[in-house]
Amino acid sequence: MPGARAVLVGTSTYTAGLPQLDWSAANITDLYDALVDVFDPGGLHALVDPPTTQVVFDRLNLCASSPADILLFYYTGHGLRDDDDRLCLALPGSVDVPRHARRTSLPVDSVLEILRHAPAQHRVVILDCCYSGLVLDSPAAADLHLLSATNRTRKAEYRTEARNTEFTGELVRLLEDTSGPLDLGTVYGHLDRALRGRGLPRPRQRCVDHSAELVLRPSRFPSA
Repeated sequence: MPGARAVLVGTSTYTAGLPQLDWSAANITDLYDALVDVFDPGGLHALVDPPTTQVVFDRLNLCASSPADILLFYYTGHGLRDDDDRLCLALPGSVDVPRHARRTSLPVDSVLEILRHAPAQHRVVILDCCYSGLVLDSPAAADLHLLSATNRTRKAEYRTEARNTEFTGELVRLLEDTSGPLDLGTVYGHLDRALRGRGLPRPRQRCVDHSAELVLRPSRFPSA
């Protein structure tokens, strides 16, 4: 898809007391593979266990520095809440203490500010982490299409025997198994039905104008 860029960030290894999340590394690998034919050559960036916020900001700023049709940010890992109940995206050294969460993690507000000012026609944020619905409360989320794995208070789900988290595993299956074009509204509808049908947290979506009609992935296979 011309003019499409994405930054996929996953944290699976933690050094300051948070539980390890092997599923996050697998999420990044599998989502990258499902999207690699959608984005511009060199436009799809995967970061696993970035050591600092600056590493993420540098890559995101690079993708946001010039006009694009789509700019997508995806995160998978632990979601933390700071002492103002704002969402922070955990990095390897993050501390799960509200007063230290913002200092040691990737504040979602900072990510949204970069996206909000990017010269992209469509800006999309997908979060697979606990409390990811808190992104809906951020003032910086205006004019961004948001998709979160859960609401403001629930944790994201995974099964110990599975390769992926429940949310991203279902997203990857949809991208791989559907031959026709997939717009964001269809993606959300499928995730909502599939996850609720298994008694899992209900994902959340916020659209901007007609952003639900945005095609995330064109037809997977050329028509005969």
